[in-house]
Amino acid sequence: MRVAEKRRGHAGAADLALCAFVGLVGLVTCRAERSREAAGPPPLVLVSFDTLRADRLNCYGYEARTATPHVDALAGDGVLFENHLSAAPWTVPAHVSLLTSLWPSSHGVTGSLRELREDESAYRVLSDSRTTLAEVLSAHGYATAAFTAGDTLDPRFGYGQGFSLYRTDMTKLHDGNVGGMLEWVAAHRDRPLFLFWHTFETHAPYLGTRYLDDVLPPDRAERVRRAVERYGEKLRRGEAQAGRFEHVLERRGAFSPAVTEALYVGAVADADRWLGVVVAELRRLDLYDRSVVVFTSDHGEEFADRSPDAFYNAHGHSLWTEMVRVPLIVKLPGQEAAGTRVSSLSRGVDVMPTVLDLLRVAGSREMQGVSLRPLWESERPDARAGFVESLESQDEAKAIATGRYKYLLRIGAEAVVREGRAQVPAVPAWRGLYDLEDDPGETTNLLEGRVRAEHERQASALDRELREHVAAQHPDSRPAELDPDMIERLRALGYVR
Repeated sequence: MRVAEKRRGHAGAADLALCAFVGLVGLVTCRAERSREAAGPPPLVLVSFDTLRADRLNCYGYEARTATPHVDALAGDGVLFENHLSAAPWTVPAHVSLLTSLWPSSHGVTGSLRELREDESAYRVLSDSRTTLAEVLSAHGYATAAFTAGDTLDPRFGYGQGFSLYRTDMTKLHDGNVGGMLEWVAAHRDRPLFLFWHTFETHAPYLGTRYLDDVLPPDRAERVRRAVERYGEKLRRGEAQAGRFEHVLERRGAFSPAVTEALYVGAVADADRWLGVVVAELRRLDLYDRSVVVFTSDHGEEFADRSPDAFYNAHGHSLWTEMVRVPLIVKLPGQEAAGTRVSSLSRGVDVMPTVLDLLRVAGSREMQGVSLRPLWESERPDARAGFVESLESQDEAKAIATGRYKYLLRIGAEAVVREGRAQVPAVPAWRGLYDLEDDPGETTNLLEGRVRAEHERQASALDRELREHVAAQHPDSRPAELDPDMIERLRALGYVR
């Protein structure tokens, strides 16, 4: 709270009342801090809903349907970051960056799963020398558990470092897997705990059928609904492959952008309901008020935003806003700063330093992100830049975003094969500059047509900063073998050819 400048002369009744109020606020704040300290270190709950576009959440401006009341309520209790940028547009490098505070070109888990073949199953995973969030908190006495969807979050990629329990049965959510996770929380409620919860509920195949009537005639909507629900039951029993879902829609003439987007938003609403279940249990266990709760995602998804043919499981290949702008909500202990919205840019690598700051735990020196606390405690804009790398196609794309501008470049497949992904050639295959204030949808490349001198200068400055960033990275990963069963599961998800 800011106190007005002290006036000269005697204090009036209003001044005395203000002083008394300020004193009372200070007393209450001190008592609250002492109460939290007496209760021990705050629990940490980190939630990642895979493939969640920020612009499909009501609290991020989505108006077509009321889909996310529980996410909205969490945002009302916490700090919402309006412009949060993932480090990559697909799961593996984005989550490694989230859990290590390292850029993809630094942690080195940058291979494309699409390039795997059954006869060359070597893949580079996180080095044991790197320090994860779980390792830091485990060293400070936290009980650590991860409940994930596995496959692209298989612990063998390096995510398992520091977790005493790592489960991989959260592909789609139900009473059994969510209940098991909550049992672990209840069993560890009397000590500091770190829960990492990840799910593919919002990842393809999209199984949320509640909005089909919005896009199909009632009789067709009902037929598609029954087919999707039957498929979902078979998937949960292990009797259906994730990669076959689009054929379920094709056979019913329902494989279209409108249908897949409706199913996706329905899946977002389903995931939101499960978030409500988890928050309710945290409240019942008297953990919610004390906890730091972080809600985010690794990347978004495309529904014919750029191409009429890209509307199902289309992420990983580009760095447009629908792919890399994801939600970030941070609920502080005692709901401090509740309802705050931050417009300054934030990055996935900033999550780990932020939570360690809130937990008053020192992080590793190698962290490349910074705490976001100053962004909600100060009204001053921040000048940090965000970097993104695609890493999931034969070509390579890299981008740098600032508060106003976003600069992208594309590197051809031949250069990737010749020089690797952690480089920028002297002449990229393509360049783009976008004014995010005037053109938030990134529709007009300012480097095409008649280019204004100021835009060329801006592009040159960002190009130089991007190259310096990439050159400064020192990748440190190790080779690992992915077994044939895991490769088949990745192929079913669309990640392996």
